[in-house]
Amino acid sequence: MLKYDLCIIGGGPAGMMAAIASAEREKSVILIEKNNDLGSKLILTGGGRCNLTHVGLTNREFVSKFGKNGDFLLSPFSVFGTEELLDFFRKRGLELEIEEGKVYPQVKNSKEVLAFFKSQLKKNKVTILTNSEVKDFLFKDKKIEKVLLADKKEIQANNFLIATGGKSYPITGSTGDGYAFVKKMGHSITELKPALTPVETKEKWVVALKGLTLQDVSIRLNKEKGVLGEVLFTHFGISGPTILNLSERIKSKDKIYIDLFPKKNIEELEKEIMISFEENFKKTINNVLSEVVPFKLLSIILNFSDIQKEEICRNITKEQRKKLVKNLKNIELNVVGLLGFDKAMVTKGGISLKEIDSKTLKSKLVKNLYFAGEIIDLNGESGGYNLQMCFTTGYVVAQSI
Repeated sequence: MLKYDLCIIGGGPAGMMAAIASAEREKSVILIEKNNDLGSKLILTGGGRCNLTHVGLTNREFVSKFGKNGDFLLSPFSVFGTEELLDFFRKRGLELEIEEGKVYPQVKNSKEVLAFFKSQLKKNKVTILTNSEVKDFLFKDKKIEKVLLADKKEIQANNFLIATGGKSYPITGSTGDGYAFVKKMGHSITELKPALTPVETKEKWVVALKGLTLQDVSIRLNKEKGVLGEVLFTHFGISGPTILNLSERIKSKDKIYIDLFPKKNIEELEKEIMISFEENFKKTINNVLSEVVPFKLLSIILNFSDIQKEEICRNITKEQRKKLVKNLKNIELNVVGLLGFDKAMVTKGGISLKEIDSKTLKSKLVKNLYFAGEIIDLNGESGGYNLQMCFTTGYVVAQSI
């Protein structure tokens, strides 16, 4: 029976990176994936555009996006950070484009990124088994000797990497299988929760705004200070990068407030609108405000303000104007709850960091076992951070065997 240097379970970004980087070091590698193709979740990232990473930050700033667990990544990032990732792609022929710090493939299509990884796997002669589900790990002398597949095949290796992802987007195959395996081996799993999750709201009028994105608005959770960002309206509530990043702290019955004009206080905005009404006194309020507020949203705000959209500006009362300004500065949404793992981008929680060597990503409990990617208790903000973590941890494992 052929014995590989490295057996990787999980054909996502962490697993594929580890396979390529190991094979380039002339290691024999086998990659096992239970789906019928690799990278099912990768092609969904960045809305299909594949936000690979985020540049312009120091390693310390980057890992801070992972909260209190971020420091664990300082050692891996010193080996393979954002610049090293960009070099990795460029030297192998993947053209990149940077937009406000976010790095995308130049073609802005995640399928091109997957095609890139597949070509590199083929070039480096990585053995790939798809439609292959791991059933068990067989041990000898307190080390993993081989994995047993559902079709009864046995794969022997000197080292094993579990990169099966979390529980988010189970439709892509991320069903949490890896947690059961490592728990059986004695590892601790911290509480698993959906993260980077869209928010369901009580308000039904959001349905009329489905697909509308508001940029450069202020979003405030309860009595917290507002943060500048963007909001995407959906048929069930709200989403978008800023909302996803806030979702970890959002609970049922919370309130979210949107300020459409964060650079102006109420007095400044009221004065500006009053002048606009005076200058356009014969026009309808709908015509005047539709230049600064999206049409669909404007209809809703005018309704909140008890103003008919065909009302002439000169007929707007002071009371109506004040109510209008208040609504433009303070759109209120009541949270029903967060959507679950089905719609979460990543999983919060995973294998306890206390049981993993941060320099090598090696298990502290099993001598020849490594971990990479989302299965580890690491989850970052939206914006390419989580993909970089997968690439970094996968690469470091390859250098460690």
